[in-house]
Amino acid sequence: MNQNSSITVKILDLPGAGGSCACSDLSRTPEYAAAVQQKVAELKTALASAHPGRASVEYVDLRNNAVELAGEHGQLLATRKYPPPLVVVDGEAKFAGSILVPKIVKAVGEALKA
Repeated sequence: MNQNSSITVKILDLPGAGGSCACSDLSRTPEYAAAVQQKVAELKTALASAHPGRASVEYVDLRNNAVELAGEHGQLLATRKYPPPLVVVDGEAKFAGSILVPKIVKAVGEALKA
């Protein structure tokens, strides 16, 4: 990728994909939603600092996006192959189960240099 390119990081989420009982599935709680949104905000800030103007973050709730849910990465969550959230960096699934800001920033940096 050349120096003028930009990377998109998608956070694909499918709350409730972790279990069959809502009472034991923490991804269905308001606290989970707030924690994910906080991590997305932290990631946006970290990427803006580390790679100004060269990376963007998009949060996608697959319950509200049939196109993304039907896609390759959405199906990884729908079939429970990976736990939500799934972090996709420049079209490649990189991390699942949490939003690891430092690792994502590093992966974006590597993708920008490639």
